Formats: sequence, structure tokens, C-alpha cells
Amino acid sequence: MTQRILLTGFEPFGGEATNPSMEIAKALDGYQSEGFIIQAAILPVVRHKSVNRVVELIKKIEPTIVIALGVAVGRSAITPEKVAINFDDFRIPDNAGNQPIGEAIRAEGAAAHFSTLPINLMTQSICTENVPGAVSFSAGTFVCNHVMYGALDHIERNKLPIRAGFIHVPQATEFCSDPNIPTIKLQQMVNAICKAIAAAVNVEADVKINAGNIQ
Repeated sequence: MTQRILLTGFEPFGGEATNPSMEIAKALDGYQSEGFIIQAAILPVVRHKSVNRVVELIKKIEPTIVIALGVAVGRSAITPEKVAINFDDFRIPDNAGNQPIGEAIRAEGAAAHFSTLPINLMTQSICTENVPGAVSFSAGTFVCNHVMYGALDHIERNKLPIRAGFIHVPQATEFCSDPNIPTIKLQQMVNAICKAIAAAVNVEADVKINAGNIQ
């Protein structure tokens, strides 16, 4: 059976002209390999609207895996996220002008939801493309974290047979002129994300690696 993979990216925000997560998702839309096909969509950078869109897509596509992508400017590696917290604290307004400070994503929801993807193995797969990869333990408190939490919360509450998670990517080299900001070439990130998806499709049980830190 061919598995359907829902891959999402975000529209530009914060005054940027584009978003590498959007470009990666667009590049992989329709990609098919042994055992899976990717269907991509672009999410609005808007607090609740983003999660509502993911829920609509889950109902329409009926994927077995959901992977959301977002950009984390300043990071130097592609970072699968371990956990999303039930907390919105936006440093800047989203694209609809929302700027919650210290608010729950869902008032009656769990404090956190953990990725149900084999993120350690996915990180190893990213590194096989000669691209830096690392497990992250903070998805932030902006719309990226909001989407990860909201998707996992919806899946858990409705007992859906779907594995899901989030991956942050650095800024793309092609979109950045600031030499002080770490970047990775867009095509390298496309290839690395494709490898990570293939790893998630083929394996459910994760490998154990020492991915923690003491910060």
C-alpha cells in the first residue's frame, strides 16, 4: 500500500519575500518513491487558522504521516523537533496581526505533545546528504510550535492512525545576503528532507542516540 505523506510549509512572514519551508514543500509536492507519495500544502502564518488548515488537509488527504516544515533563521542545521508545548508567546505578530503573550494553544489541552516520528533516525538520514542535522528540543513559541502542537493534539484526541511531527530548516543560501546568518542551499535541504521522509515511512521504531544537551 502506498502511504500518503502530508508535507506542509509556511508562507512568508516577518517582511520576507519567501520562505524556504514553502519552497521545499513545493519542490516535493507529488514526489513518489517506493511505498509513498508526498502531497504538499502551504500554511498561513496565522495562529489558529494554520491548525484549522492542517485539520482540513488531514480529513481530505487521509495521510499516514504528517510532517510540517518551518524556517528557524539563525539555526545552522536541519532540526526535527522532539516536543511542542501548549504555549503561545509571539515575539512578533503573525500575518493576521495576532500577538498572544503567554496564552495556551488549547486551554484544556495537555501541557505538551511529543513527536510520533522516528526523529533520531530521520536526523541521521539528513546527515547522509552532507547536511548538518540535529534533534531540537524547542520548537519555539510562534506559529511553528502552534502547528506542531495543534496537529498532534488533533490526532491524539481523535485517535487517528497518523504519525506526525515538525522539522525546522535554516534560511536558504539563495534567499539570504547577510553573511552572519547560517544558511544551507535550497536543493540540499530538499534532498535531505526527502531522505528524512523516506526514513519515517520505512521505520516506526526509533533508534537511540545521545541527542541531549546541558544548556
